[in-house]
Amino acid sequence: MFVGFAAGSATDIVARVVGQKMSERLGQPVVIQNLTGAASTLATAAVARAVPDGYTLMTVSGALAIGPAIYSNLKFDVEKDLTPIGLVGSLPTVLLVGESIPPRTFSEFVDYAKQRPGQLNYGSSGNGGSTHLSAELLSQLVGIKMTHVPYRGNSPAAAALMAGEVQVLMDTVLLASQSVKTQRVRALAVTGKTRSPVLPDVPTFAEVGLPNFDASIFFGLMGPAQLPKDVLETLNKALNEVLKDPSVRTTLTTNGGLQLSGGTPEQMGQLVHEEVVKWKKLAQQAGIKGE
Repeated sequence: MFVGFAAGSATDIVARVVGQKMSERLGQPVVIQNLTGAASTLATAAVARAVPDGYTLMTVSGALAIGPAIYSNLKFDVEKDLTPIGLVGSLPTVLLVGESIPPRTFSEFVDYAKQRPGQLNYGSSGNGGSTHLSAELLSQLVGIKMTHVPYRGNSPAAAALMAGEVQVLMDTVLLASQSVKTQRVRALAVTGKTRSPVLPDVPTFAEVGLPNFDASIFFGLMGPAQLPKDVLETLNKALNEVLKDPSVRTTLTTNGGLQLSGGTPEQMGQLVHEEVVKWKKLAQQAGIKGE
């Protein structure tokens, strides 16, 4: 089970929780292999080249759909060279602001930013990363202009927000909840159809008047192209059974803020397609390219 990010990342945590339980159901050991670099595209390339026998898989995140939008020289096509197995769920993202600026609601933030075009700095986990693109998407939807300050990961970006180096950050609900506990940042809105159990007092973007904004990060399982039908059905069934496990729901939903979904390979394929189209359009409009 390949993971394109380091141990301890959200994708890695999902892979280890799901992988362990799938191992129990399949009667096969699931070994997690972290192959980091280039926003998970190195790991994706390795899986795309693998033999389609069901023994080489990958836990993917929303970065899978962002790669084609910002890298022009990928050696694979995420929609042709991989087989969707099933969705695990989605992790909401949260709009955070630092204590150095006064807005306490989403509408106050938009008004404040519109009056100061280019003066607010927003952090991200790196150029072309999900937190970068989600902030750009939000800016386009509400008509504001902010200055991007990339960092080497979400944690340094969150630290910069608390230190006042940047004033704004889009962060995953899992990490955002830790920042909010310091009382040095405020959460103004969260993506997703419902409020997050991790931050129950924070309204959704739909509640604050922006129903079409969704930058949640999806997670799922994929394998190489041309997985045999019986193998695909076996893996999808095991995944859906795992997601009903009470211990998995406690770890990923109650404690981690993940909104579990499951479903068919076709449903995952449709979501990947929609995400690829969305991020390609945004990257072209904003002139964003990966490092």
